[in-house]
Amino acid sequence: MNFKNYMEDVVMEVYQEFIERNPQYCSCDRCRADAMVIALKQLRGLYAVSQEGEIFTRVSRDDRQIRTDAMVMIVEAAKRVAQQPNH
Repeated sequence: MNFKNYMEDVVMEVYQEFIERNPQYCSCDRCRADAMVIALKQLRGLYAVSQEGEIFTRVSRDDRQIRTDAMVMIVEAAKRVAQQPNH
């Protein structure tokens, strides 16, 4: 059985938007991964296991509240990583 957490896609997209607007934060692979993992741990997953679920989840990815929640978590995560970078 295949399943996917589409919240990962949302967090990747939102992180890219955030880092483009906030170049003062490190965007190396390690800091990016750390920030995204921290954010994902705080967000509810958007999982799909069927084609119908995948379509619903893709539509949900564009939901303004979901993207706002992801941005809030990305900002908090980026600040946390900046305080203690692992690179």
